[in-house]
Amino acid sequence: MRLFAAAAAILASLSCTPARSPEPNRALLGGGAAESLRGQGAAAPEAQPRAEARGSVPEAVPPPPQPTTDNQEPITAPPLPPPCSHVPGVCCVALQPFGAVPQEYIDAAAAGLRELYGFEVRVLEPIEHPESAWYEPRQRWRAEKLNDFLRDRVPEGCDRIAGLTTQDISTTKGDIEDWGILGLADMPGPAAVLSTFRCRRKVHDVSPVERFRRVAVHEVGHTLGLPHCPTWGCFLEDAGGKAETIDRETFLCDVCRERLGWVE
Repeated sequence: MRLFAAAAAILASLSCTPARSPEPNRALLGGGAAESLRGQGAAAPEAQPRAEARGSVPEAVPPPPQPTTDNQEPITAPPLPPPCSHVPGVCCVALQPFGAVPQEYIDAAAAGLRELYGFEVRVLEPIEHPESAWYEPRQRWRAEKLNDFLRDRVPEGCDRIAGLTTQDISTTKGDIEDWGILGLADMPGPAAVLSTFRCRRKVHDVSPVERFRRVAVHEVGHTLGLPHCPTWGCFLEDAGGKAETIDRETFLCDVCRERLGWVE
């Protein structure tokens, strides 16, 4: 009787509990049980990337931070060197004596170029006049041929060369084949020549040496590209064939300075 009652109780409990498929023990799938399943033809679950396990695409790697310039010092260009003279691009003038030129004339020409233009002046060793410049009919030297000779003799480090002579020089002027002059220069160009010969004529208030200083300033001014100037008393005023005109030349006018791009 008791045996029958116990059997009835077991049957009643089975009829009240819903059927459930047994879940595998996940802890076992990582060990021997997984190998047992593979042996039975069951595929072991593959590990999935973490991003796919979340149901999302992989996160993009952020770019490295870019450097900022907010706190950087501004980049400045190196300072320009100071100008070497008042005339941009011209620093040094060489003086080339032809024959024996008195030192006082050489010094006067050098001082005029230094004081007005701010040039470095280099005095070269004296040389003889080139024979190609000799003009036999008038027994003097052709200025344009002296300049032809000088152009290729500008020393390294200099920008212009001026020949100095005590001899009379000449060139062609208009219809006059051979016209005596104080000086002649390229305009613009590297060479000029000036003579003391006519500076010694009709001397009144200004000495021949001072006249020669002004001739040097005038002729080198032509090599810088300055034409004759209409301003009365400017160093570039045309002497008009008269040495006395030089006596009133005492300054370089504003128009000539502007043409040179004058730098203070």
